[in-house]
Amino acid sequence: MSAEKADGVRALFRARAEAGRFSGAVAVAQDGKLILESGYGWAEVEHEVPMRPDHIFRIGSLTKPFTAGAVLLAVRAGRLSLVDPICGLIQGCPISWSDVTIEHLLTHTSGIRDHFGDLEAVPVEDTMGELSRVLATLAPDESLEGRPGEGYSYANFNYVLLGAALETVYLQPWELVLRKLVLDPLGLEDTAYDRVERPVTRRVRGYDRAEDGSLRIIDYDDHAAYAAGGLYSTAGDLLTWSNALFSGALLGDLTEPTFTPFRGNYGYGWQIREFFGRRMFNHSGGIDGFSSHLAHYQDEGLTIVVLTNVESDSAILNACDVAASWFAWEDPSGTPEDRASLPPRLRCGLEPASP
Repeated sequence: MSAEKADGVRALFRARAEAGRFSGAVAVAQDGKLILESGYGWAEVEHEVPMRPDHIFRIGSLTKPFTAGAVLLAVRAGRLSLVDPICGLIQGCPISWSDVTIEHLLTHTSGIRDHFGDLEAVPVEDTMGELSRVLATLAPDESLEGRPGEGYSYANFNYVLLGAALETVYLQPWELVLRKLVLDPLGLEDTAYDRVERPVTRRVRGYDRAEDGSLRIIDYDDHAAYAAGGLYSTAGDLLTWSNALFSGALLGDLTEPTFTPFRGNYGYGWQIREFFGRRMFNHSGGIDGFSSHLAHYQDEGLTIVVLTNVESDSAILNACDVAASWFAWEDPSGTPEDRASLPPRLRCGLEPASP
């Protein structure tokens, strides 16, 4: 049955790629077993380089669950505690941040304003210095947007602070801490911080669509995304990592709280939602030229990874199309090939099909 479902997904994306409506990599695992891993479209349009499943993509905010995992492993090792105040780990905090803890940052309930845009693009190893510069510009009594723990507000800056906390307790750059705790133990050789000036074998070029639907090349800028959005990876690495995470092998007794929704249905680095009437753990990412999404349907043991190098070709909506096909979801469009024209809530099973 899984083989038939995989054939259906392949046919859907093959047709979409041939029509110029999708370029990227799609991977599916069932109960930790790889079922499908395929590339579609072009890794480099101008050189007609076909996409392969092992091509490397920028993953944007899908970096956050990696950072969260490293923080939780630091908690298990006794280097950090979920109730540690961030101002005990980072110098120069405004007084108003004194009650903000590691857990508040993980769950985006810190109340801290998102100062991510104030950070200049610097080499990743210089991020701590740049963070100190930004903190020095803040008023000592800068107000919070809300009391810590009481409201959800997704902010990249929360995860920049978590990266800095890891650097403080390990006395190493965040990238090296992540490699030590997560990447190397799981053998994730194709996942790393994206230093844009370095040539990377198999890294695809990023694009977006103009109003007429034609592709345009996106400049490969460095936004100092750091622990909030700076990684690149492959579909295969993401499946390996997620299998270790969802099985409990990576985080042990911290697995359940990681996927327990807090404010805004967000746990420790993961959003917990219900698509197609099924409980799902997921995170998306978007960064210049790229869109990424990883979804895990807990009860079905189904994991879906979609990576695309066309920024406006939403990875989450394409992942919803994979799930709809897999679950044989009643499709109001009549055919799977037409799903791309459906409104997002219908594509993700959040609204019932019209009778």
